[in-house]
Amino acid sequence: MGLPQVLPGQSLTTPEQDLRVIEGATRLLDDAVCVPGTTVRVGLDPVLGLIPGVGDVTTAVMALAVLCTSLRFGVPRIIMVRMGLNIAFDCLMGIVPILGDIGDIMFKSNRRNMALLQRYAAGPRQAAIGDYLVVWGVAAGLAAVMAGSFWLTWVGVRAVLRLLMGG
Repeated sequence: MGLPQVLPGQSLTTPEQDLRVIEGATRLLDDAVCVPGTTVRVGLDPVLGLIPGVGDVTTAVMALAVLCTSLRFGVPRIIMVRMGLNIAFDCLMGIVPILGDIGDIMFKSNRRNMALLQRYAAGPRQAAIGDYLVVWGVAAGLAAVMAGSFWLTWVGVRAVLRLLMGG
């Protein structure tokens, strides 16, 4: 028995299944556990953000799943751009050690993007070429932001090491 045949424009999952997966990923990234004694919830995003450069890039890549899912739901292009800006802001905020992680707890870009997806999903609509271009453009922009974030972290770590080593 082979793999099922999927025609262009078809998917192996239903939109409802996609939303459940994205909701689970959002919960994991932004608000998986409650900080004891508070109403503040945190997820993997601020925890992974403690790893300089790599953590914020990893969570930004994971956040792209919501953006890609928005294609399937017919989310307007301008909302997809807004989602991309949320991801970029979260990634750029993460450049600042500790403060960026506190910002992750407060800003919750994944939760914001999930709310946008749920609010603007117009129902099943075939994504147009312009929708794909917007998502690819946002993804390319985010790749540049992530590369810049990683580069700035690398430069910062090298500068600190030079200072510590007296050179």
